[in-house]
Amino acid sequence: MGLVDKNKRMKRFVEALENELTVQDCEVHLEGCIGCGNCGHACAWYLVTNDPKYHPKTRSDFVRKVYRTHLTTRGRLLTRLGLMSGPSDEELEEAMSLFWNSCTMCGRCSLACMHGVSNRRITQITRTALNAAGIVPGTVGTIKRNATRRKHSFGLSFKDSVGQILRSGKEQGITIPVDHVGADYLWVCSAIINANIPAAVVDIAKMLNTAGVSYTLSSKIKDTGTEAQTIVVDPVLGKGFVERLEKEARRLKCKGIIVGECGCDVRTYCVDASRILKRQFGLEVAYIDPLLLSEVKSGRIPIERLDMKVTYHDPCWTGRQSGYFEEPRELLKLCVTDFVEMTPNRAYNYCCNAGAGPWRMWVPSNNGGNLRREASVLKARQIEQTCADYVVTPCTTCYLSLVDITSFYNLSAEADMVAGIACRAMEKALTKSGQLHRMRSHANGCGAIR
Repeated sequence: MGLVDKNKRMKRFVEALENELTVQDCEVHLEGCIGCGNCGHACAWYLVTNDPKYHPKTRSDFVRKVYRTHLTTRGRLLTRLGLMSGPSDEELEEAMSLFWNSCTMCGRCSLACMHGVSNRRITQITRTALNAAGIVPGTVGTIKRNATRRKHSFGLSFKDSVGQILRSGKEQGITIPVDHVGADYLWVCSAIINANIPAAVVDIAKMLNTAGVSYTLSSKIKDTGTEAQTIVVDPVLGKGFVERLEKEARRLKCKGIIVGECGCDVRTYCVDASRILKRQFGLEVAYIDPLLLSEVKSGRIPIERLDMKVTYHDPCWTGRQSGYFEEPRELLKLCVTDFVEMTPNRAYNYCCNAGAGPWRMWVPSNNGGNLRREASVLKARQIEQTCADYVVTPCTTCYLSLVDITSFYNLSAEADMVAGIACRAMEKALTKSGQLHRMRSHANGCGAIR
């Protein structure tokens, strides 16, 4: 690559970054850092590796250098006079990798900053700027192409994504409605769950059927767009997914949507939807675990406690970023005989190091460790210290990561999802009362298997 091409790359990045930065970004997140380094003591990637390049401040300082060189009056003047120089193209290339390979935008580092600096926000806007400038790792480029062309971040067809869920349900005799006009809720699953664990969706369908909740899947929507929002961080692409989901819910005359067990979806639809659209999101949003908790408390979903010792992993995007700490815990405590907390927990829980990019960048391999697995030793220790039989989470990506962590570190605990445990407790109760038929189809008879 010639010098001209390199300069063009940096020029595109600077222009894209300038377009993303707000006054608050500049005054608080870029200028507000006093260099104490406390954020590093909250980051698993830095704590485990002790490598300065994985320190949150290192990534943010790259952006600060670009900002001060190219986007301030003083910096522009000094650069023209040859008294100041910005990052090189080589630094841009390394930064590109670091912003995706070793950060889940979990926000734990923000808790350690006394000045309110958010490295998460800096990573978010930098990913957006890099994407806008066409400077992304190959995996991110593939996700973007799939989401743009196939409307599914793994590039799957309806048959191979939502179709997997329907086939899995049919094998168990479970009716899952599709395109049911007039259902109360449109339920759309993230690409990562319908691509990897369709059986987990069937567990939720069993409980919704038992409770008589009126819901439907759609034959036109096969992805919530969560990876466009959180990995690629493409505002236009992400907004398109939210708009399509909203439009489809209206076509089916649904009053709201059900957000499944995906931490990034919880943040997108329960917190950010109106910001993304730059107007009010026009639908009621029901996050599945509080919804199931309500149905259990009402008695519409009967449960019989399972004799097991369970610990709970707080997904960063469900808990720290969206505020759902207690509802999944309360549901679990109703379903098992022994619940034990990890230390630390809730807002201070360690990330599983998989969401918003690293799971896709560091795929599981039987050939040994990788950086994501290395950083996850803190999570492995947390789990091991509880002596729990199961480590349970309400997030698909966290679940996949926990399966990998418990296997790689030879832990005795088995990974599961909150809805999976709740479904087993329900099935135990239905079996005892001879009412297993309740979970097979809606009480109101809506929907049909396709």
